[in-house]
Amino acid sequence: MLLPEKSADAQSVAENVRSLMREIPHPLTIIVAQDTTTGSPPSGLLVSSFNTVTLYPTPYVSFNLKLPSSTYDAIKASRAFTASAAADAQLAKDFLMDKKAEGYVETMRSNVYDQRGGMLKPGRGAMWWMRCRWAEEKSQPVGDHVIVVGEVLGAAYYTSSLNEKARASNKPLIYSDGKYRNAGPPVAE
Repeated sequence: MLLPEKSADAQSVAENVRSLMREIPHPLTIIVAQDTTTGSPPSGLLVSSFNTVTLYPTPYVSFNLKLPSSTYDAIKASRAFTASAAADAQLAKDFLMDKKAEGYVETMRSNVYDQRGGMLKPGRGAMWWMRCRWAEEKSQPVGDHVIVVGEVLGAAYYTSSLNEKARASNKPLIYSDGKYRNAGPPVAE
């Protein structure tokens, strides 16, 4: 099948892509960064594009952000961020961007961030954390977004005392077809 050289209706193609991609489950991850040099409060948001890039020889992760972004500004200033897997719908909602007249404003409506530890507070609805150094040279602007890449410096469950059975019942949140969901049991092979 030959591909068209250029779409006559880019808006239609974009809407079709959005519609198709909404059917695919995406993990929900909270990204938080803080510019400690200015004393600014932490900035955070919820992304559905978090993924590993590579594990060896050095683990790297990536996600996409729409620009402008106060969280990206904080990442650039601090050169670091923390990613946390959302496991609770209320926690995810706390990190949704508010639509304002001047555009999207990233806010954290809950007192869930531990500034000393640089991550969410344990027991607030996140499963695990990854502390990352921003890999500026690997990050890439694309249209009105930026692909952010980070080198993983540390990673663990928020509650290391969870046994395997408890971890199995504490599933990360996913987003599919416009709704928050939990992953179900494995499909029989």
